Amino acid sequence: MRALFGLLMISALGGVLVAGMALPFVGTAGLAAKSASDHFEDIPDDLKTPDLPQRSQILAADGSVIATVWGDFGNRVIVPFDAISPNVWQALVATEDSRFFEHGGIDLKGTFRAFFADLSGANQGGSSISQQYVKNVLVLEAGNDKAKYADATGNSMARKLRELKYAIAVEKKFSKNEILERYLNLVPFAENVSGIEAAADRWFGVHAAQLTVPQAATLIGMLKNPVAYDPAKHPQAATDRRNTVLDRMADPTVHYITQQQAEDFKKTPLALKVTPQHSGCIYAVGSSAFFCEYIEQEILNNPIYGKTKADRAAFFNRGGLTIRTTMDPKMEKAAETAIKNNVSPTDIPGAAIAMIEPGTGRIKAMAQSRDMGTGEGQTYLNLAADPTHGGGNGYQAGSTFKSFVAMAGLEKGLTPDYVQNLPAKIDETQTKFTVCDNPKGTTQDTHWQPTDETDEEAGPQTMTSALWHSVNNYFIKLQELTGICEPARLAAAAGVTIDSDNGTGKPLEQYGSFTLGANQVTPIAMANAYATFAARGMYCKPTAISAITDTSGKQYPVATPDCHQTIDPTLTDQLTGMLQGVVSQGTAAKIRETYTGPAAGKTGTNDSRLMTWFDGYTPNLAAAVWVGIVSPKPNDKGLVNVKIHGTNYPKVCGGCLAAPIWGQAVKGALAGVSVPAFSVPELSGEIPAPIQNTPPPTGPPNGPGGQNGPGGGFLGGLLGGQQ
Repeated sequence: MRALFGLLMISALGGVLVAGMALPFVGTAGLAAKSASDHFEDIPDDLKTPDLPQRSQILAADGSVIATVWGDFGNRVIVPFDAISPNVWQALVATEDSRFFEHGGIDLKGTFRAFFADLSGANQGGSSISQQYVKNVLVLEAGNDKAKYADATGNSMARKLRELKYAIAVEKKFSKNEILERYLNLVPFAENVSGIEAAADRWFGVHAAQLTVPQAATLIGMLKNPVAYDPAKHPQAATDRRNTVLDRMADPTVHYITQQQAEDFKKTPLALKVTPQHSGCIYAVGSSAFFCEYIEQEILNNPIYGKTKADRAAFFNRGGLTIRTTMDPKMEKAAETAIKNNVSPTDIPGAAIAMIEPGTGRIKAMAQSRDMGTGEGQTYLNLAADPTHGGGNGYQAGSTFKSFVAMAGLEKGLTPDYVQNLPAKIDETQTKFTVCDNPKGTTQDTHWQPTDETDEEAGPQTMTSALWHSVNNYFIKLQELTGICEPARLAAAAGVTIDSDNGTGKPLEQYGSFTLGANQVTPIAMANAYATFAARGMYCKPTAISAITDTSGKQYPVATPDCHQTIDPTLTDQLTGMLQGVVSQGTAAKIRETYTGPAAGKTGTNDSRLMTWFDGYTPNLAAAVWVGIVSPKPNDKGLVNVKIHGTNYPKVCGGCLAAPIWGQAVKGALAGVSVPAFSVPELSGEIPAPIQNTPPPTGPPNGPGGQNGPGGGFLGGLLGGQQ
C-alpha cells in the first residue's frame, strides 16, 4: 500500500514537478501547458499578501510605552529583509532547502528523494521553503478553526497539490529575497513567539540584524520542532540541533561557513538572554494598567473602528498598531502616589481619581488604590470608569451635585448671597419638587428624611456659605424653588448621565435627594463635569486616544473632543467664585495643607457614609476623587470608626480624605506648570443683614432682578445685592 500510494503521488504530481523545475530556466513562460500556467498563477489574495498579526504598542502622550499587546499568533514584529542578519537565511537555506536559489518553487530532486524514502519506511522532508511558506500561511489563516487547521496540516493528496500549486505561483510573483523575508517574518517559534525579530528578542535579547551564526543556527534549528528545541526549556536538545544546523551550513554544497568555523561554534554555549514577553494591560505599571484597559475597551466598543464587535476585535487583534493616548505620565504618577499614600490596597474602602484637561476633554490620568489582578487587594474593575470601559455603574455622588442646583438657582435670577433662614430639620412630607416629565406635578421620596448632621447648621445661610459648608437643608429648600428638572438639565449639559463617562447614558433619576447626589456616577464623568465649569461652560466629550497608526504609517480615525458651549458662562463664573471658598475656608480646607494654587471644588459624602468625594478644578486641570465601599450592599455599615492606611477615621468625609488626596495629586500633577488665576474673584460667604427668606425673582433672566439684570447674577453677588 505504501508503494502504491507513492506511485500514485508521483504520477499525479509529475506535471507539476516538471513545471516547477523548469521555472528558473524559462521564466514565467516555462510551464508546459498554458492552461496549467494560468491555473497555478491563480493565487488567493490573502495568500499573496497575508496580513500578519503582530504586536501593538499603547503609548503615553510623551511616547513612552504603557503596554505591548498582541492576540493569537501576534507576538511578532515584521522587519524588512535587510534588517535580518544573513546568518539567519543562510542557516535556513542550508537546513531546509539547500537548492532554494536553483529551483522554481518545487525542489524536484528533494521531492523525489522524500517520496522514495517514504516508500522504504523512512520519513524525510521534501518541502521547499516556498512550500513551507504556503503551508504556514494556510495554518495562519485557519487560526483556531480545527477543521481548517486539519486541512492545512493533513497528509492528503489535495493538500500537497495545493501547496505545490501555490509554491510555484509564489516563486513567480516574488523574488527569492522577498520569499525569505516573508517566510522569516511568518514562521512560528515556541511560546507564542512568531517571526525572527520577536524570536531574536525573546531568546537572545537582540534584533534579528544582530544575530550571530550560532544564535541564528539555534533559532532556525527550532523550526523543526519549536517545543522540543526550545533552548530555554530543553538546552541540550537545542544545542544538539544547533550543531546539526552548523554542520549543514558548512556542507560543501552550500559552504556558508567552513567546517573549522562550525567546530568552533559548536564549542560555544547557547548564551541565552531570555527576555520576558508580556502581552496585555495587566503588565503595565500600577494604575496605568487601567488606563490601558480603558483604551482597549474604547477601541472594542467604538463604531469608528468597525461596524460590529467582531470587526473591532479583528482590527485590534490584527495588531501592528501604535496607539498614542492622552495619558500624561507625570500626572499619572502623581495621581497614583496620592491615592496610595492615603488608601492601602487591602483597606475596606477603595479609592480612585480621574484627571481631565478643561477645554479639551483629554483624560490625563486615572489611578486607584487596587492594582489589576486577582490577588488580595487587587481587582479587574476600573473604579474610575463606566461599564463599557471596564468599570462599574458608578457611585452616589453625594453633595457634589449641589453645584448643579446652585447653578439652577443662579439661572432663575438668585444671587450667590441669596439668604434662606433654615430649620434644623425638614419634614419630607412637606418637600415637593417639580420634575421634567411632569412640570406641574411633584415628586416625593416617602422613605427619605433629609436632615443636617448638626443643629448648628440651622438658621440663616447664603448660597455661598451653604456651598462652603455643604448645608443640606439649604439646597433641599433651594431645589424646591428650582425644581429638579433644571439642575438635571445642567448636569446633563456637563455630560453627567447614568452608566456613562461621556454623556451618552440614561438620564439622571429625578427624586427629592437629587441635590444630595443619590444618582450613581463615575469619577471620570464628575471630573469632566467640573472640567466644564473650569472651561466656563464649554463641554468636551472625554477622550483618551490621540492617534492610531499602523506599521505602514496609515492613520486611523480617533474620537474628536467634540467641544461645544453647553452652559452659560455667567453661571459657571458665579459658581467658580463660590466654590473657591470651599477650598480656602470651607469643607475642603485641608487641601491647603499641600496645594496652595488656584482651586475650586465641592466635597460630597452620601447619607450612609459608604462613599465620599471631592470634585475640583484649577483653570487648567480638573480632577475627581472617590473613596468608598467598592461593591456596597444594603446592610453595609458606613465608613465610621475605620482604619484607612493606618489612620483611624471616626467618620470618613469628603473634606477629611478625598480632598487631601486631591490636593496631593494636583500638586504633583502641576509641579513645574504655570497655573493661572481664575478670571473671577472668590465670593464672600458672609451673611448680609437683614436676614430674610426672599422668593426668587419673577422677571426675565435679563430684566430687573434677573440673572444678568441690575442687582442680579454675578455682578449682584459681588456687590452684595439681595433679591
